[in-house]
Amino acid sequence: MTELQKKMMEKLGLSSEDFEKPTVTEQDKIMAQVLYTAAMTGTLIGEEGE
Repeated sequence: MTELQKKMMEKLGLSSEDFEKPTVTEQDKIMAQVLYTAAMTGTLIGEEGE
C-alpha cells in the first residue's frame, strides 16, 4: 500500500482490516447450509413449541 493510499484510508476512517477477505470457518459453512435448507423447506429455526 502506498503512502497516498494509507493517508486516504486514514482520512476515511478505515483500517487495513477493512480490505482483507473475511475468513470462513467450517462452522460458518455448516450454519449457512442449515439456514439455506430451512429456507427452502419452509422450516422455522429457533421457534419454541413447534
